[in-house]
Amino acid sequence: MEEIGDQSLTVALFDRFPIRRTWHNGEWFYSLVDIVAALAATPIPRRYWSDLKKQLNVMGSQVYASIVQLPLPAPDGKMRKTDCANRETVLRIIQSIPSPNAEPFKQWLANVGALALEEQEETEQIKSLRAEHRLKLYALDTLLHEIVTFRGITTPEQHERLSDSNYSGLYNTATRERLIHERRLPFGATLEEFMGVTEYVANEFQRASTTSLIEQRNLQGEDAINQAAEDVGVEMRLMMERLGLPMPETLPRHRRLSDGEWMPEEMLGGQVDWDAPPQEVADRVIPIYELAEEEGEELDPDSPVSRQRSKKALRLIEERHLNPKEE
Repeated sequence: MEEIGDQSLTVALFDRFPIRRTWHNGEWFYSLVDIVAALAATPIPRRYWSDLKKQLNVMGSQVYASIVQLPLPAPDGKMRKTDCANRETVLRIIQSIPSPNAEPFKQWLANVGALALEEQEETEQIKSLRAEHRLKLYALDTLLHEIVTFRGITTPEQHERLSDSNYSGLYNTATRERLIHERRLPFGATLEEFMGVTEYVANEFQRASTTSLIEQRNLQGEDAINQAAEDVGVEMRLMMERLGLPMPETLPRHRRLSDGEWMPEEMLGGQVDWDAPPQEVADRVIPIYELAEEEGEELDPDSPVSRQRSKKALRLIEERHLNPKEE
């Protein structure tokens, strides 16, 4: 019995049989047709599962009521709804399938599926990767919030709404707080503390793309900026769906990553030496543009006289300094 890669993947391997799964309501849910394929000696597992499901329905068992349909990657690469069940329900269904693999499968399920990722030991490579990507996400978040400060987002409440917009489009949710509640995170926890590498990368791309869009379109004002952040997330979801990738909200919760594991020592804070001279901070310049019309010539093939046309172009208004030097 082995597993493909780490548990952030949506497929686990039992005795050469792939078992698709997804993270739902704080626990793993497994594809029932995949389990039937691994346990029942049948060339048509879908037919076997369909018949067994009808029997469960006729019996009016609680097992049937516990079966849910969740999107899982299909052979064609698309996400399709599939009959799934959590560990407890799977164990009860196994009792209805006569198979010599039943007991080994129960043991595999106990070892692989019983624990959430936050309770499992991480390899040094995974720890290092998570720490690296957590720092990248922090840097991209910081850059985004710095840039929008000069574009109409100034108060803590406005910055908080932008953070909600970063998540709402990507995760199909209203606010970060709602997502924290749905994932059943501890009180006072943040989403970023429990992300895996795949989820970090998705959020990094969203922040970087939002920043780029704001600068390219020279967006001004809270409404336009928040809408751009949501639009980027929505487009990412559509792309992930087309590729058959798991949605960010279905990814499992990892072991909590403390600040000391990813944050450089100089950022950790601690006691402040008020008598120490202030550190030199390098100045940063953020260009501010406006969208303006420029006149240009366009040749008319049916006329010897060229005609005037206008085109949109970005015009530099000013360069604002984050840390201007005193004169």
